[in-house]
Amino acid sequence: MRCIIVDDEPMARKSLQRLCEKLDALEIVDTFENAETALTFLEDDFVDLLFLDVEMPGLSGIQLLDRLPVMPQVILTTSKTEYAFDAYQYHVSDYLKKPITFPRLEQAVQKALEAHQKNVSLATPINNTSNDIFVKTEGRFVRINFDDILYIESVGDYLRIKTPKSSFMVHGTIKAIDEKLPTDRFIKVHRAYIVSLSKIVDIEDTTLVVADKMIPISRAHRPLLMNKINML
Repeated sequence: MRCIIVDDEPMARKSLQRLCEKLDALEIVDTFENAETALTFLEDDFVDLLFLDVEMPGLSGIQLLDRLPVMPQVILTTSKTEYAFDAYQYHVSDYLKKPITFPRLEQAVQKALEAHQKNVSLATPINNTSNDIFVKTEGRFVRINFDDILYIESVGDYLRIKTPKSSFMVHGTIKAIDEKLPTDRFIKVHRAYIVSLSKIVDIEDTTLVVADKMIPISRAHRPLLMNKINML
């Protein structure tokens, strides 16, 4: 599993890195001393596992989880036990109290590995029973059939929902509408774009085409996209 370590304490960061290097299942991609730089990295790249310190100056570990474009497996690390409820709320793989021992780390990584493998092997999600969505635009509610949606683009505080014949501007966020769309028909490919899987014409390393629109693919979302499409 590709992993990164985020911890503001240099000694704790280095110690955890040395322990992780003993495990063949882990590939340490990078380490970060604060959540801000880790977030910048994760907006353009992906990991399978995140070792995350809870208490850090500036952006905390919990605040980082709220901003992640894609949620990997997470193992929280901290010197306190009061964050156990947060760990439960965010469905993290495990919660390690410092100082971290190798047997305890090995146990946590095994749990994360099993959860990761389970996620990868999941079947296509159950279809949403509805075939459309109502959106409020220009003071009225408009019904849009899922079959008609090409892509959805974030434009400031608004969303542009593009269909072959129209373009609807709706107040809202990518995250909010993503939760309302059937996951077997739509996928988020970038922090600003959701596309209809059936409308994708071609895919390159960092872009895809829907109709005549070239849409960026972030490195964090590309593995999820490639796992969704039917390839020979």
